[in-house]
Amino acid sequence: MTPGSTTRTSRLRMTLAVAALVAVAPALAGCSDTQVQDAVNGAVQGATDGDVSLGGALPDGWPTEIPVIEGEIKFGAGNTTNGDQGWVVTIASGAADPLADAEQKLVDAGYVPDTSSSANVGDVGVVALVNDTYVVTIAGTPDGVLYTVAPA
Repeated sequence: MTPGSTTRTSRLRMTLAVAALVAVAPALAGCSDTQVQDAVNGAVQGATDGDVSLGGALPDGWPTEIPVIEGEIKFGAGNTTNGDQGWVVTIASGAADPLADAEQKLVDAGYVPDTSSSANVGDVGVVALVNDTYVVTIAGTPDGVLYTVAPA
């Protein structure tokens, strides 16, 4: 596999993972049973060995150079693997088009859309944006946005 195809494969896998998380995250975040939330939180922390929040705040270390849309933070996690830090955050939003809002905020912050890593399936859209430091993949529905951040 050539270096370029490795990058495309990694981004495709990330895009597919994000799309799957968008389908599942609202169901998890909407749980009202504290025991279920504690179990999910424990399972995610065990699996990622990272910082996890089931609502309310961005995870520790979230880069200030990555703006997020207004709304309720439903889930946030950060993890370090092989010295590289990454994060995942889900935000519920009442905006007319949360994905477009998130994309515009990132463009305004200097990120460039990667058109090879975008897709729309029904109400779900996925867009990747990059700068010299991070690749931010955002997946959006009419209800909110899931951010996945990885080193560039």
